[in-house]
Amino acid sequence: MGDVLARRKLLTTARARLLDRPDADLPGIPRIVAASWRRSIARGVVPETVTNRFHPDLDTDSRLVRCARPVIEQLAEQTAGAPVCVVLTDDRARLLVRLDTSAEIGRAADENRFAAGFGYDEGEVGTNGVGTVLESGGSIHVVGAEHFVEALQPYACAGAPVRDPLTGRIEGVLDVSCRVEHSSPILGSLVRSAAERIQDALLRDRDTGQQAVFDLYTRVDARSRRAVLAVGRRAVLANTVLQTLLDPGDLAALQEHARFRMARGPGVDDRVDLPSGVRVRMRGTTVAAGSSVDGLVAVVTVLREADGFALPEPTSGSPAWRSARTAAGDALRAGTPLLVVGEPGSGRRRLLRDLHTGGPVVEIGSGDPVGSFAPSALVVLTDADRWDRAPAGLTAALRSSRARLAATVTDAARSGPWLADLLPRLRRSVTVPPLRNRSGDLPSLVTDLLSELAPGRDARLSADAMRTMARHRWPGNVAELRDALEVALRRRPVGVLDVGDLPESCQSAPRGALRPVEAAERDAIVAALRDTGGNRAAAAAAVGLARSTLYRKIAQYGITG
Repeated sequence: MGDVLARRKLLTTARARLLDRPDADLPGIPRIVAASWRRSIARGVVPETVTNRFHPDLDTDSRLVRCARPVIEQLAEQTAGAPVCVVLTDDRARLLVRLDTSAEIGRAADENRFAAGFGYDEGEVGTNGVGTVLESGGSIHVVGAEHFVEALQPYACAGAPVRDPLTGRIEGVLDVSCRVEHSSPILGSLVRSAAERIQDALLRDRDTGQQAVFDLYTRVDARSRRAVLAVGRRAVLANTVLQTLLDPGDLAALQEHARFRMARGPGVDDRVDLPSGVRVRMRGTTVAAGSSVDGLVAVVTVLREADGFALPEPTSGSPAWRSARTAAGDALRAGTPLLVVGEPGSGRRRLLRDLHTGGPVVEIGSGDPVGSFAPSALVVLTDADRWDRAPAGLTAALRSSRARLAATVTDAARSGPWLADLLPRLRRSVTVPPLRNRSGDLPSLVTDLLSELAPGRDARLSADAMRTMARHRWPGNVAELRDALEVALRRRPVGVLDVGDLPESCQSAPRGALRPVEAAERDAIVAALRDTGGNRAAAAAAVGLARSTLYRKIAQYGITG
């Protein structure tokens, strides 16, 4: 008992000293705990109580849960003699499953928001057997006062990562939590063994969606001598006919168009203009497993006949962009009211401005005053799905002027009464693809934007900078690309813009969306690497991380600089 009390006193004193002075030395404190405490302070974790968030949209029927559930149930049976919670989380520390061996421990877990749907990331609740596993990349047993948050100190938790057996990526965390008096070192062994069994189950589990795509591709290829393309969530298949029919640039563009079309409906029959000028017909079907679309399989035929339609030469080579441009051009020339759908920043308004050359383009946002319109004007109602009501006088001004009408929206399905009244007036719609589905357009877009932002200057991207930008997902689309180039030009107004001139957000390719605290950490690491000339040891010291942690963070955030 004396050793236990002395240990608790050591931990409590060290934590209090660190809260008073974040750079304090912590002799006697395990390195992994001390590092976690420092991260908790840096991220503003409240030290007294749990303040985590609830996430209502988690996939509790995922492949990970399906493979883990028998193992979790077996682990709960193994530990039934003690009051424990057995928990599985996803790779963002959000609880997917919790099994309790007693009602008492379940009530205690609920009080600390250690329940399905809640997050236990270290940046929210400090040192614990879930979030600290994800931070460290290894198993951990956090006991009592080793927890950073006081409300969790009566408890102990043993956690182990569950990794994808093929990629090695952490898919989730398995954790067993109990009160300190019921804790035992054997919990760590049980959790690690159970995590390994889940990984074995993941290895044995077949991706039915990917298999369905492959099966359909095989059947279509076997009964046809034509070119066949299959695009899945993680793989692309092209038979020999297709590979010899199209050059690599056209094939890559067609694959991107197929990914874009996967989410647009079950049947596909598109005429696609490829960057080289070749026009093809892509006819096929999507493959779905349950409610999710897993891929698309299509037969590709080269069309020899001329298009018969001429627009000002577009700067984009993306088939999806060309298709949207062609359809929008047809509608505008015919005077047909047009709806343009796309993500913010994807170039919806730019498309309309480029195509309407016979008069002014008048953009109206929610709450803007409305005047009179010239008959040759194109009136664009911008982001109409965000409007509560139409501006006063808009309908009368459109009727009296007979101006042409277009509207831009992000999601027409999530609309209020105002958009529901507007949609019957619009006769055609086109969808502008996001920049991530038209990466082949990036060089031409960069060239055009640099010409606008730095007219008359010799400003261009290096090959490394262009490759870095090509790896970025561009959640803000073309608008984000423009902002990134403005940053680079401020850092280097003339000459070759290199990787270090790009904003920190472009110098990484994370697997998913980053939370604000993760983005801040990523930016700090990128800045430190830039300031130290890429010296990782010096960068680790500059941001206060162990070198091994820095390497893990570089991989986690996909930092390329």
